[in-house]
Amino acid sequence: MSTNRVQATRSRFLKRSSDYPKSGRVTPVEKVADLFGVNKVFLRRPPLDFKPVENHLMSPAQSKVETLTTIGANLDLEEKAIFGRQRHLSLNDILKDSELASKFAGGSYAKFYLAPWDLHFLVFPASGRVADYSYKAGLAVPLLFMKSGDVLNERLSVTIQTEWGFPIVFVMIGSWMVNGIHHAFHVGQEYSKGEDLGYFKVGSSVVMACPPETVEWLCRPGEKLQIGDPIAKVQPRILG
Repeated sequence: MSTNRVQATRSRFLKRSSDYPKSGRVTPVEKVADLFGVNKVFLRRPPLDFKPVENHLMSPAQSKVETLTTIGANLDLEEKAIFGRQRHLSLNDILKDSELASKFAGGSYAKFYLAPWDLHFLVFPASGRVADYSYKAGLAVPLLFMKSGDVLNERLSVTIQTEWGFPIVFVMIGSWMVNGIHHAFHVGQEYSKGEDLGYFKVGSSVVMACPPETVEWLCRPGEKLQIGDPIAKVQPRILG
């Protein structure tokens, strides 16, 4: 469900904005990064030269594939182990929307990590219509202090009804101590693959979920991706 205003909340680290996502929330770390010109590096926009591959999802970011797994029938997920400790959570923990999450039961889940030296803007991984989006207030802590890693940090989820007739959900997850999430889309509008979706300040991760039997992933955990790389192909049965 779309959110026009979000009540200000507090964590032990940051004060939340009262008007996110109307204007985008600006954190203290983000302000310092702006002051010293750090975000000019993060938000650099060099010329991109990519040609989207037909009937494929494309990489939305310059990033590393961190997790690629199946979503259980009960929406359970197995996240990447941190310091040898395996982490388990539910897709509904991330989306906080049981009706939306249920559409992806038995589907697939991918998580991409944006390192500090990566480009920090995101593009649409598929052509389609923005059906909805939802902002979720969360923590802003280093992942070693969270049993679920960083997926429960502050986040913005976007539901895209793709040109192939099935939805994907795309989640922008705030970085520890930062959470500088900004979007560049409007609900109800159609966007082409490769158009601007949003950006992070300082860094973070993105998550993508697909319904069952819709795509075959081509990327692998640990693989470094560039914006525009084909990461999954749509199943032939979907294309008819």
